[in-house]
Amino acid sequence: MLWLGMQPVCWVGNGMGQAVRFQEVLRRLAIIDDRWVEDQAGLSLALPTSGLLDPKTAALVQVGVLVAIGSPAVCLEWGTTRALAAGATEDEIAGALLAVGPAAGLSRVAAAVRDVAAALGYDLEAELFDADGDLPLLSAA
Repeated sequence: MLWLGMQPVCWVGNGMGQAVRFQEVLRRLAIIDDRWVEDQAGLSLALPTSGLLDPKTAALVQVGVLVAIGSPAVCLEWGTTRALAAGATEDEIAGALLAVGPAAGLSRVAAAVRDVAAALGYDLEAELFDADGDLPLLSAA
């Protein structure tokens, strides 16, 4: 570990030897600061510009991959927001979840649904549970 005075630092950057406190690195990664990550690590988070897929389709594929690999909530919300920004509808995002299900498995999709719903502004918990905390859908079956 490198120290700058009494503060631990790590050296990151584009060859310029810029000292950045580890807290700043973790904060930027946690909020998925696209431009910062690209500048510091050379990792572009931009949608592909190959022309083979339009941006909306590429964003929907990314949502499916994030679900399939079991990404954390912040990544699922980020991907869902990017898909919306690229022009995807809520129905298309739900369709991406259905499409990835057979390959990823129902457990991966079910684990991601709440986070994707939150990114869409849909309170899934309120819809699933009644005032007593019961699942009305299951008790009606």
